[in-house]
Amino acid sequence: MESAEKTTASRDSTAKDYNTIFERFVGDGEEAPQELLGIVAYGIYKHAKREWASDIHARFNRPPSDEELRAYHSTWTPSQIQNARRSAQQVLAEYADYVISEAEPRILREAVRGTFWPAVGTAIFSNALYTVGLIVVALILAKSGIDLLALLSSAASS
Repeated sequence: MESAEKTTASRDSTAKDYNTIFERFVGDGEEAPQELLGIVAYGIYKHAKREWASDIHARFNRPPSDEELRAYHSTWTPSQIQNARRSAQQVLAEYADYVISEAEPRILREAVRGTFWPAVGTAIFSNALYTVGLIVVALILAKSGIDLLALLSSAASS
């Protein structure tokens, strides 16, 4: 019975001390690109928080108190969160540029190296199949008693 009371008490204190900053960055049910942006922005927030806590430790030789942490969390206004999201957008854009610039030479080499001869082979095979199909149609028409050449010459003379 006593452990149930402790669990309830710890849940109540956890609910009181719960930091909603992650939800403020990521939101609830955002689309994947926006969620990724929020997660990167949250990482920027965590980096700033770590620097702040390190500074407290360096100056006072102790970790920040719970009250100082709550005060720090409350300093993250909507405009600061928006700035962190803008920074995250810039970080993601720079990363995308880096990935593209790293992959571009490989993509160009593969494009130049490997497409001509396979395309020629595909074209030859396609044309051969088309020709065989035309021959089969001509043979079927000839077996049916239809003179394809006579039809073509009468169409040309009229």
